[in-house]
Amino acid sequence: MARLELFARTEVGCVRKRNEDQFLVINLATRQSGLQPHDRVQELTRAGTVIAVCDGMGGAAAGDVASDMASNMIQQTMLEYTPFRDMEHARQALLAAVTAANQAILDYAAQDPMRHGMGTTMTVALLFASELIIVHVGDSRAYLRRGRTLTQLTTDHSIVGQLLAAGRLTVEQARNFEQRNVLLQALGVQPRVAPEIVKTTLRAGDVLMLCSDGLTGPLPDDMILEIMLKYEDPVRCCRALTEAACAAG
Repeated sequence: MARLELFARTEVGCVRKRNEDQFLVINLATRQSGLQPHDRVQELTRAGTVIAVCDGMGGAAAGDVASDMASNMIQQTMLEYTPFRDMEHARQALLAAVTAANQAILDYAAQDPMRHGMGTTMTVALLFASELIIVHVGDSRAYLRRGRTLTQLTTDHSIVGQLLAAGRLTVEQARNFEQRNVLLQALGVQPRVAPEIVKTTLRAGDVLMLCSDGLTGPLPDDMILEIMLKYEDPVRCCRALTEAACAAG
């Protein structure tokens, strides 16, 4: 049976005073969440493992609350749907989590005008035996490293992402674009969202990374790949990536 090695790290960074990021790991076989030392190595079973990153936005308007609510709704919904009958059932569970999180944040924000503008990205992955399903909204990212190649699996739901896809900006221009932080969609902003769905089959030795723009903003992909190749151990790799992002500002 395949083995899964996990680690996660979140930092407030060197720019902001508040950390609005959330990560989530759920072992659906045991129905337990969290990432204690004994959870860092798991068997990759048909029960599935969920990993997610949510990056809140809105600052004083409760971006940290939005990302926490999204994380909680992912856990609640996935546990309600498990065990999965098949891949389609798993896909439905992920989409239901997006819908539930979006509505929960909308309802919470409507209770107080001061919460207007709160929202969060959501990138959630289900590892289901050898299959990977990702449901994604916003500009957090999922990457797959296979060998010496790093591939961004998700697209950025942002003005910059749209311009890059249309060939109207280069990667270098995008890094300095004035509206690089403007999102086209996020949870808790509009009544409906159009989540991106990514499916692929995993191979032995693959490395999956979910991250917020706190990492990809300061670090270009080639530097991320260089660090991932240097540190095979997930703990050391996460630490090196977050330290490099902080150093890069």
